[in-house]
Formats: sequence, C-alpha cells, structure tokens
Amino acid sequence: MRRISSSIAVAVAVAVGMLGISVSQAAAAGETVSSFASIKPRGAQSKTERRPVDVHLEGKVKPGTGQVKLRQLINVKLNLPTDLTFSTNGTPACTKDIGQKNPSNANKPTAAIIAQCPKSVTGSGTAVINVAGSVAAEVKDPQLTVFNGGKDSKGRPKLLIHGYSKTVVPGGFGIMMTGTLVNGVLDVAVPHLAADSSVTSFTFDLPGKMGKDPAYAQAKCSTGVYKFNGVFTLADSDPNTGGYTNKSALTTNTTTQKCSGSGGGGGGGGKAKLASPKVSGPGSVKAGSSGTYTVKVKNAGKKTIRGVKVVASGKGAKGAKAAGTLKKGKTKKVKVKVKFKKKGTVKVKFKVSGKGAAAKTKTFKVKVK
Repeated sequence: MRRISSSIAVAVAVAVGMLGISVSQAAAAGETVSSFASIKPRGAQSKTERRPVDVHLEGKVKPGTGQVKLRQLINVKLNLPTDLTFSTNGTPACTKDIGQKNPSNANKPTAAIIAQCPKSVTGSGTAVINVAGSVAAEVKDPQLTVFNGGKDSKGRPKLLIHGYSKTVVPGGFGIMMTGTLVNGVLDVAVPHLAADSSVTSFTFDLPGKMGKDPAYAQAKCSTGVYKFNGVFTLADSDPNTGGYTNKSALTTNTTTQKCSGSGGGGGGGGKAKLASPKVSGPGSVKAGSSGTYTVKVKNAGKKTIRGVKVVASGKGAKGAKAAGTLKKGKTKKVKVKVKFKKKGTVKVKFKVSGKGAAAKTKTFKVKVK
C-alpha cells in the first residue's frame, strides 16, 4: 500500500486547518451509497449487434446521521449490462507511465497528463473529495480523465483514470486509478489518498465530449431493458500496517432503463466480409528506415465492420494502423508506416482484420538496401 509523504500530510493538515475544520479521529461508519447510469445511443440500436453509445455513470457516498468523518472509498464495482462493452481498437493504448506504474507520475495537472497520451483519451469525469475524510471539508474541483489502457491478459478492456485537484492540497495533487470491464462489471481500484481523504462522489462520461473514439462505448439491446447497480467498498486506513480496517461493501439499489433495438445487424442483414486488400508504396527502402504504404481496404459484405486494423509483418519488418469502422460497401485508404531492420528482399504481409469478418492478407515485396 502506497503511503503519503510527510510533506503532503503536513500540507493537508494545513489546508484543513485553514478551513477551520476539526477532524474527528473516531472510527467512521454509517455511510450510505447510491449509483446511476444511462446509455444513450448515437444512432439506431440493434438487438444483436453492439453499436456506438454514450455512457454516463455516477456514484455517491453519503454520511450517516451525525457522522463527521467518512471512511475511504477503495473500490467500486459498477454492474453494467453485459450488452455493453468498451472497444480498445479505435484509440491507441496509453503506454507512457502517467501513474499506473510510478504513482508520483500522476501528480501533474490534467493538461500535462493528456499531453503524454493525447490520442488515448476515451472519456472524462468529475469527482468530490472530502479532505482527511471530514464531512465538512468538501473539495469539488477534481477532474477525471479516462485513457485506453489496452487489454488485460484475458483480452478485457482496461481503463486508466487520472484524477487531479488543484486544491485538495496546496500546489495540487493527482492520482491514477485503474479499471477493468469484466463481463459487464466495471471494477475500479482507488488508491490511498493524501491524509486519508475520501472520494465521496464521481461521474464518468464515455466517450462523451473528450473521448477521441466515438465508438469507444458500444451496446446492443437484447432484452429491452438495461439494469444497473454498484458495490462500493469503504474502509479506514490502519497507520500501523498500511492496510485497511473496518472494511465493508455497500450495494446500491438497482435502477433500470428501457431500450429498443431492431433485429438486424449494422447496415442491414447479411455477413461482414472484407475484400482482399490492395497495397501500394515504395519497393525499395534503406535498412533502419521506414516506408509508408497505402492499403486499400473494402467492406464487401452487407454488415458494418468495426475495429478494422491493418498489421504489416515480415522478416525484420513491422507496422500497424487502426482503421476504425467500415460500413457496408465502403472503402478506406489506410496509410501504414512500416520499419525495416534487415537488408534483403522482404515479403511484407499486410493483414486486414475486423470484428466479425474473416481476415484478408496481401503480400508486397520490398528490397531493403
């Protein structure tokens, strides 16, 4: 468990003191929790095929009657419809360490964090923090930014969630939360906050206005209704062990939302089908350099293909490019930058793939000098 530095602890103590607040050291308990979610289609919905949607999520921890100190929120499990998923194909995964490995790297303003992975942003949100867990010490300025964290070992979507507040401590403070979508459950781990502060409210909008991929959140409507609830785990920090005590999991009431979907797939019935790609580009490249190749990708089927990508591979050659969504009958020209490491004649295989469609390949010979 990561502990805060003495300088941050002193800064929080000063901040609380300036607010004129006295924080009780008694064990906190008696909180209640609530959650809300909504799924808004970005077009016509389907019963059988997931299509782009906007997802809004909310959670709140409320103090019990007479309670002056709140326990820390250390984990949230939002139970979402299994009809919903997050696509990791439309934006590159953030591979920079913005706090997921070294927590101190998260202690930067939102703009500075986004600048490190600008194309990986998949959503945004807000939060409320109670400094040192005090019911009377609310800080409402924290901003949340969600990044594509790629996939876990089982292929499930991962989220990196950066939170930043200008005022929770003097000079600002940032943290990195991590989330995974597992069979409709968005599981978010919340790290230890400065001076045992507590997250008491949060919102997420995916992709919303900030997300770079409009098809990041996708849902179908298979049953005519979506059901949501959440499980919030609260606990007190144990200063002797660095762990938690007085832990409990509180479940919110289930809410529902009606939905309506047509029986056909995207772009009508039929199957998704990729045509064999056509490749053009330099036939000669120097070793250690890159060449840019134009791959003509066509949807020859009667169904929209999502998550289209082109991967180039060969002896000492490598490149890839995401192509997003390809509607029926449409063609895209995808520019793929391929780097060549070894001299000789290289047979570069350009593989085009997409969700629900059989992959197609084209081989292109390149002389590497």
